[in-house]
Amino acid sequence: MGEEDTHSEGENIIHQDSLFRDEEKMEESANVAYLLTLGILLGLTLREVNKKTKFPYSPMVLSCGLLIGLLQSSLGYLGESASILSHMHPHLIVYVFIPVLLFESAFNCDWYVFKYQMVNILLLAGPGVGWGAILLGIVFKLFLFYSDEDMNWYQAFTLGSVLSATDPVAVVALLKELGASAAFNHLIEGEALLNDGVAMVFFIFFNKLSKAAAGIGGGVTFGGVLLNFFRNSIVGPVLGVIVGFFGALWARRIVGDDVEVGWLTFVFTYLTFYWAEFCFFKTSGLLAVVSLGLFWSAFGKTRIRSESEHAVHTVWSFVQYSCDTTVFLLVGMIVGTEVIEERYIYTSDYFRMILFYFFMIICRYLMVISFWPLLKKYGYPMSQPELIVFVYGGLRGALGLTLSLMVGCDPDLPPRFRHLSVFFTAGMAALTNLVNGTTCKALVNYLNMIENPVIKKKVYKRYLTDMIVNQEDTIKELEGDEHYAMADWNQVKALVGSQEYLQEVVQLENEIKQIQGGNMSRISYEGLTDSETFGEVRYRILRILKGLYYSKFEHGQCDEDSVRLLVESSDVALDHTGSILNIWEQLFQSFTSFSSIKYFFKAKEWTFLGGYAQQYITKHLGFVYDVTTTFISCASEVLTLQQHMPMNKGAVKLIMDELRNEITKAEIYLGSLNDTFPEVIRAIQTKRASHTVLMHQKHHLEENQKNGLVDDKEFNSLKANIDARLVQLENHSFDWQIPTFHAFAMEFPIFTGVPKEELDTIVKSTYEKRYQQDEIIYEKGMTCQNIYIVQKGTVDDEVGTHILKKGLGSLLSYANLIGDGKCMTTARAASETVLHSLNLNVLRQLMQKSELFEQKIYINSIEYLIKLFESQAGPLGQMEAKRLGQFLRSKTQFKKFDVNSNVEFMFGGYIIKGEIQSCIQDDGDGFEIYRDYCYVPPRENDFIVNKSLICLVFDDAIDIIKQDRLEQFNLENHEEIVQERFSKIDIQHQQQEF
Repeated sequence: MGEEDTHSEGENIIHQDSLFRDEEKMEESANVAYLLTLGILLGLTLREVNKKTKFPYSPMVLSCGLLIGLLQSSLGYLGESASILSHMHPHLIVYVFIPVLLFESAFNCDWYVFKYQMVNILLLAGPGVGWGAILLGIVFKLFLFYSDEDMNWYQAFTLGSVLSATDPVAVVALLKELGASAAFNHLIEGEALLNDGVAMVFFIFFNKLSKAAAGIGGGVTFGGVLLNFFRNSIVGPVLGVIVGFFGALWARRIVGDDVEVGWLTFVFTYLTFYWAEFCFFKTSGLLAVVSLGLFWSAFGKTRIRSESEHAVHTVWSFVQYSCDTTVFLLVGMIVGTEVIEERYIYTSDYFRMILFYFFMIICRYLMVISFWPLLKKYGYPMSQPELIVFVYGGLRGALGLTLSLMVGCDPDLPPRFRHLSVFFTAGMAALTNLVNGTTCKALVNYLNMIENPVIKKKVYKRYLTDMIVNQEDTIKELEGDEHYAMADWNQVKALVGSQEYLQEVVQLENEIKQIQGGNMSRISYEGLTDSETFGEVRYRILRILKGLYYSKFEHGQCDEDSVRLLVESSDVALDHTGSILNIWEQLFQSFTSFSSIKYFFKAKEWTFLGGYAQQYITKHLGFVYDVTTTFISCASEVLTLQQHMPMNKGAVKLIMDELRNEITKAEIYLGSLNDTFPEVIRAIQTKRASHTVLMHQKHHLEENQKNGLVDDKEFNSLKANIDARLVQLENHSFDWQIPTFHAFAMEFPIFTGVPKEELDTIVKSTYEKRYQQDEIIYEKGMTCQNIYIVQKGTVDDEVGTHILKKGLGSLLSYANLIGDGKCMTTARAASETVLHSLNLNVLRQLMQKSELFEQKIYINSIEYLIKLFESQAGPLGQMEAKRLGQFLRSKTQFKKFDVNSNVEFMFGGYIIKGEIQSCIQDDGDGFEIYRDYCYVPPRENDFIVNKSLICLVFDDAIDIIKQDRLEQFNLENHEEIVQERFSKIDIQHQQQEF
């Protein structure tokens, strides 16, 4: 017996061992995981239903969760798993899922629009939530006649706080689909984003008052209330900004590691929430996470390198969808289980709930109207239809349900009130999602909230027409391919939707006729008011500018902060297309004044702060310089598209003049930068050039890997080396000293490769000259004796009808070097200017000795020649300056020919000096003759040289305007061709139907 007892004791010890695990519990855990996986699968199915039916997604998931909770007794082991999940503590939902959902929403918001709507969002999500909670509490007590035994006043306000949290995901998705303004969408989304955290603050506040009134917990003092409110509403957001700042610094140092960047955002999201809620801060974790997300949207997002940004957004989209689906499913199951076990809800409560639904909408309306004067004053003005949709679209969702469950499991509160909280919140979530969410589209259409002006219809009709023609071209091309010889082309046309597109074009034509009246035989902008036409031209220009900014960024030609500001400036202008362009003013407001920068120049001499001051100056002025030069470059490129806009030419010219005026302002400011901080600008240009070269190397390497020219090992090694250099470049300190002219000349591009002794000869003939603002340096026609290099200041070089801005390091002028001894342009100091004067004859002697130097001079002079002789410039005159320079350096050959030589211009060329004549006589036109400063079009036949020839021979055809830019404007003659071909296609389809 003793042995048996001992054995039995041993078994007991085994059972209590720390490594022991109950097999039944393991199976339960597996079933729970299985149920959650099935929930995601159910969510994917409902996502497809949403795509087909447009029925809101969240209500469907919530309904399925409710059904699972209600029917859990009939679902076997899945029902048991649902029961386990139903008894999950609601705090766990808040800790695990809600921070992710809030951060993702804040992180992906449009910071510009959110910032512009900030005052209105704070009004509605701050005092608006408190006022709304009080109104709803009044409804419970005075209109639904709940006694103090059901809920006292503080408890009514607590429940009002829970019901003030909105979750209008379905409505925002619908408004985006219908084309509502981004400003209105962000007002709804921003209010919902912040009021989640604020609702929890008021919930905690009123809940404490409720318990204090019942004698539970410590007493509540006025000072304690203020302190708690300050800690929750201020400390939390500040903590989020601080954590976001350090996270952004860390993210910037990560190069080429998508996994690390993605995990960094996750880790900081949960750490922010945990530090706020549970560490010594004891503040609102939700508001801290929202603040973190907004900071990353504004500043952190641009700290993530472009190659990692897409991966981070993809991961967060996946997580947001998974968490959103899981939360609605879990909350539905919990509420469904509560309904089964419900003992505290009476029949009268159901009638009160339906009545409360209408009161809740009225209270939300009263809350918004209370702040109406302020809402009209700040941000984007809200129209009456938008007000109605804003009130009606205040759906209740996951956070409100979770807060109600937190009330439900609080043992310090009366059972009747706890169950009423869950009951009313679940009822409002179901009703608002199922009723408001599904009928909001009809309300928007009924109110005509979203304008669809005739010009938008015309633009859309043109795109459809062009797409139909493109579709027909593709079909004809495939018809001639033997691999598609047996295809049923009628069925192909049916499957690709040709007929539907044709019908849509006809419908659009009828709508436009109905609006405008009269016949409309082709796409036209006639019948539109000036404001509509001007607005559409500005809209097109600003959209093109945004595309160019992103293109510069993707090619490493401007940094993240610069592109963010530039894109934001376009967004601001897009909000005011009815007013003249004012882009530069928006950019300029973001720059620190020169006077404040000068304080940092003084601080750089201090012992401890000097290094930081110098780093700040370089970084800030680099940002200013980057923004300014990128704007000038992109806006100048847009100017080259003036002739290709299919609108009233007078309107286009007027808006282009507005843009040209903005460029002039930017050039004047750039000149001031060069004048005031020449030493810093030199360092900035050096850093920018290095960054551009490294980014080009990186893109070239990635392209080679895609083409299989570099294996993975070599690619990873080279890429890591480039990434390391990029990081080093960001932290590199540059010398600010202005170099001597000799050192400067050695680095000047045209002097590269010139022997030192020749360069010494040039330097010996050099002297410094100073000019005051507006002082003439040289005039057109006067004898030219010197060439100048700008050492400080800005010079306006008047070239024909154009004015070229020449700053630090520019040469004045290449055209004078190749002329007949007379100045070909007029140069005037735009500011106080310092020039280095170089002897003209010395430079011409160097041209005779060095063919490479001569070639550089002639190629650089083309910029002047095509403006001086515009009528002879051909397509070269339409090219933006930077693209022209790239073309001349990479796709042309500098040539010299003697008399009677044969010259071939297969892809065209440009005659600098000399004369050529075609070898074959054209019918009726005689021989083609081209002389000095003239573009030569591509010809298959040779030319003979009549006078000694200096020219450029093109190696490739001129790509005047990149196709992707051109397609956004659509050439007028192209539009006529498309319309003519579309008419033929339309007739063919009508004949087939007949």
